[in-house]
Amino acid sequence: MNTVKSLLFIFVCSVAALLVNVGKANAQANSDGWVKDTNIEVSWNNPTRSRRSPDATVTAQITNNSDEPIHGPVRFVIESLTPATISVGNADGELGELDYVVALPQNQILEPGQSLTVGPITIVGGRSSFDISGSAYVQVSLEPVALEVDILSPTTLSTFGSSPVNVTGTINQENAELTLNGAVIAHDGKQFSANVELIEGFNTVVARATNASGEQTTDSISVSLDLTPPYITIESHTEAQEVYSDKITVTGLVNDIVRGTVSEEQATVEVNGIKATVSNRSYAATDVPLNEGENVLTVTAIDESGNSASISQKVIYKIATDKRLVLVSGQNQTAQIGNKLPERLIVKLVDGSDAPIADATVVFRVTQGAGIVGSTPETSGRAIIATTDAEGMARTEFQVGYRTGVANHKVRAKVVGVENEVVFPASATSVTGDKISVNSGNNQRGVVGQTLPAPFVVAVTDSGANVVQGARVRFDVIKGEGAFQNEESSYETSTDSDGRASAQLTLGSLTGIDAQRVEAVLIDSLEGMDLLAGFSATAFVPADAGITSVSGVVLDNQDKPLPGVTVRIEGTDRTAFTDQQGQFTVNQAPVGPVHLIVDGSTTTAFGEYPTLSYHIVTVSGVDNPLSGPIYMVKLDTDNGVYAGKEDVVLTLDNFPGFKLEIAKDSVTFPDGSREGIISVTPVNASKVPMAPPNGMQPQFIVTIQPVGATFSPAAKLTLPNVDGHAPGAQVEMYSFDHDLEEFVAIGLGTVSEDGSVVSSNPGVGVVKAGWHCGSQPGGSGTAHNCPECQKCQGSSCVRDPAQDNKPRSQQTPEDCKTQLCKGSKPNPGDIPVSADVKYDCKKPGCDGENPIFDVPDDGDISEDDKKCGMCSGGEKVPDESKNKQECGDGSDAKACYTCKDGSCGNHCEASNEKITKSIEVKGDHPLLKGLDVLNNGMPYAKLEMKGSFALNEESGEKCCKDCSIGKNPKPYTKTELKGSGSLEATFIVPGLGLLYKLPIKTYGPVKLGGEVEFGPGAKGNLGVSASGSTEESECDPETCGLLKLGTSGSLALGVFAKVAGAVEYCNIFNEQDCDKLIAGEAEASSTINVGASADYKDYKGEKCTSSDCYSYSYGKAEFKANAQYKVEVGGLYKYQYQNEVSVTFGEAGSGGTCG
Repeated sequence: MNTVKSLLFIFVCSVAALLVNVGKANAQANSDGWVKDTNIEVSWNNPTRSRRSPDATVTAQITNNSDEPIHGPVRFVIESLTPATISVGNADGELGELDYVVALPQNQILEPGQSLTVGPITIVGGRSSFDISGSAYVQVSLEPVALEVDILSPTTLSTFGSSPVNVTGTINQENAELTLNGAVIAHDGKQFSANVELIEGFNTVVARATNASGEQTTDSISVSLDLTPPYITIESHTEAQEVYSDKITVTGLVNDIVRGTVSEEQATVEVNGIKATVSNRSYAATDVPLNEGENVLTVTAIDESGNSASISQKVIYKIATDKRLVLVSGQNQTAQIGNKLPERLIVKLVDGSDAPIADATVVFRVTQGAGIVGSTPETSGRAIIATTDAEGMARTEFQVGYRTGVANHKVRAKVVGVENEVVFPASATSVTGDKISVNSGNNQRGVVGQTLPAPFVVAVTDSGANVVQGARVRFDVIKGEGAFQNEESSYETSTDSDGRASAQLTLGSLTGIDAQRVEAVLIDSLEGMDLLAGFSATAFVPADAGITSVSGVVLDNQDKPLPGVTVRIEGTDRTAFTDQQGQFTVNQAPVGPVHLIVDGSTTTAFGEYPTLSYHIVTVSGVDNPLSGPIYMVKLDTDNGVYAGKEDVVLTLDNFPGFKLEIAKDSVTFPDGSREGIISVTPVNASKVPMAPPNGMQPQFIVTIQPVGATFSPAAKLTLPNVDGHAPGAQVEMYSFDHDLEEFVAIGLGTVSEDGSVVSSNPGVGVVKAGWHCGSQPGGSGTAHNCPECQKCQGSSCVRDPAQDNKPRSQQTPEDCKTQLCKGSKPNPGDIPVSADVKYDCKKPGCDGENPIFDVPDDGDISEDDKKCGMCSGGEKVPDESKNKQECGDGSDAKACYTCKDGSCGNHCEASNEKITKSIEVKGDHPLLKGLDVLNNGMPYAKLEMKGSFALNEESGEKCCKDCSIGKNPKPYTKTELKGSGSLEATFIVPGLGLLYKLPIKTYGPVKLGGEVEFGPGAKGNLGVSASGSTEESECDPETCGLLKLGTSGSLALGVFAKVAGAVEYCNIFNEQDCDKLIAGEAEASSTINVGASADYKDYKGEKCTSSDCYSYSYGKAEFKANAQYKVEVGGLYKYQYQNEVSVTFGEAGSGGTCG
């Protein structure tokens, strides 16, 4: 037994010692920054013992199994050594409580795959058996590692054709929380991958990491989702056009409204299987073969996201057998914009036997583009006349216009009396860029030391407003100490096929609204031109997410605040309303991408205002002010047109040339209806709600309402040419797409030959209602492009004090003042004449800068009023000097007319005495009281009747208006009938339901009442109305009176349920003086409803020109499901909920004999 106890004691001690050593090994894992390096493999050699020593020695071999060299020092730590009676005799030190020896001194290297021997290590008492283990430790920095998150894919500004997209990246702390656009995602402390849903258009993807200490960091990218098929037109040929060549060139527009321009990289186009060349949204397919007779041209386009579209058009190929024009040379040439083609355009006129025809007149006319034809400046123009020479040939030179593209400039050669014509397509290429403009990314908000949500993007364009590819651009940090993606304060790049160059800025430490500044400089600019564009950004220091807010101000187009506008964050319950100054703050806003909805329909200001929306990215724990005011224009619905089953044209009286042409059956309204009102409202050009891209500064912009209405085919749009584009110029037309929430190019418009208007090209126009304009890019950061009243200062436009007293170009007419760059001044000549009311003895005027409308005007009186009256002090008054004077017009009918108290008429001495008789039926008639008795005895039916009818007769004397009948008083009798009544009935099928009104119970001052209704049945109402009057008089024996009877009603069949009750507290001295303590009502029904009405008209009198008639109408049947409840407590708290679904079917109708 003692032996067993001894063995057990030794076992327990050994286990305890082992646990102590293991505990030491675990405890030292991070002691002094030393950590175990698992890339260093350890292998032990057998111990060496001597009979003359109680100790032993042992060596170990360590090997670098990694791909990287390991730098010393490396410590070999003895992690366990048993039994507890032995120890290390030659340790170099202790790591925590564990012994170690130096394996690799400082400044030495253990290369990949290299091994070295550690030891010998002396084990004191190691002559007997022992167990030993150890590992190699390296030292790491104990300073905390900053939290980092990076999105690796996709790259910013990528475009996708489907959603969701997979977002991958890296993170450096395993326990940090990671969100993508607000959704928490899993990660392993190194990498992450998750899908993110996109909406069509521009999207911001934000990765946000937060650790336990509150540190947070973000990274973001901007990507686009393109689900819209490319839009294509055929411009070279019209439907069923006759052509006289067996091979033709087909040209047109290919547009993708989600991207900038469209070139070979963004879209492919084929015409009848032949690949077309694509450049700057134009395409051209050459040598498309035709067969004699009818041919179908099928154009198919596919954008870079895989969206496709196709259109078809017929052409007819005829073989010319008589006199005809023949192409000699000059087709499909190329020149830089505004330059002449290298070769002349030559045609030959031949007869049926191919013999040349001399001395014939050939007209060369530019049919597309702003080019000109002719050989000398004196003879050049949009069209010229040339004469065929002895060989039948005529020729001219062609200077192309200013828009780049393929085969987008055309000249037509035509001879009068000859069937065919020859068309010369030509292409134009860009020149050196002369403008650099802000495209997007300006005025962003972000976190100090972190990358902005979206890149800074500029667009480079040439003198023809064409984007320039391959232009070098340098981005420079001007203020704020930020850095670009190359970790420098300067970053150079080149423009892509859209003419865009971008740079991603990591913000510096400088805080303040728009305090950090960046300039983009066009390196490849014309000699002597310094072209730049400026960006600003705001850096915030983030804080607790719970106090994040969004703020701003809402103004109308005249900079006046709009109170009561609803501002909410989509997908949340975060809502605010603008105050009297138009300001708002949305508290507890989400952090990251936010969709802000601004609903102008709730404003308390007079007029109708639209709804706008904005995508912003918020910073945690700070107030996020919008980059500028939200401008809303008051909608002009008075000029709207009813669009639907007929072609309609909408114009603006104050803007000659504007025209919106809506084809019949082309419009679809937001609710799905195909008919309704379309309106257009001009917008103050300096108060556009959304900033146009590429530095555009449109001088004329309109909003087409209602937002959400679509047009197919597109509604042709014509705008005044306020920018002065050359005749024939191809001008970009833009629309703010409310679904994509960005300005998009909808296609091209052509300037008329007289230069007055820009009209959208065939197939191009308004596709979606919203903001529309036609404009070309303008350079940002150059003085001549600053708005009026401002000057260029560096890369910014700032107020110019020298222009403070300069009148603004846009003035409000008839407001008695002239708006200046700073303030205003009185303008006494700016009188509101259009508000003048004729013949009211007043005229409008100005009181300083305020319009007034009551300036006395004694001459503002009509000829009729002058007979007996006059103007005095701005009022019409009787002219006492003319009392009793004759004022007739010389006719027998007015021979007795005299003036009296300012009026001209037959002022005979008629008696004021009148005899009246009345018969009335009111709501307390015994018939109505009988219904109460009937209702109480019928638990399945309820009837309710109310109304009143009256018959009045009046007799007396009056003066005749016609003096030929008599100038003395004549008797008259006037009869008038008026009244209305209604009957409402509810019937529940007996045995299947109940209709019961609870009798009122009184308990002292408390009164209880209610009603119950449920079951299948019917409800109906019948309304009756009567009106009319007749008059019998010797003054006018041939009168016409009208009596009108009308009825209307509705019937509902279905299932009904209703419970209602109320508790009232009444004055014990007056039962009618009661206050509701609590009342409630719940109701639901599912019914089929039908409504109808009928009218009867009875004409009485010899002078009546109409006959008695009747009319009727009935509406569509409607299935309706309804549920609602409401509660009222003490007259202070009220709550109501209602939900209703309805579907109509059948047809409405009307008829009768009344016109």
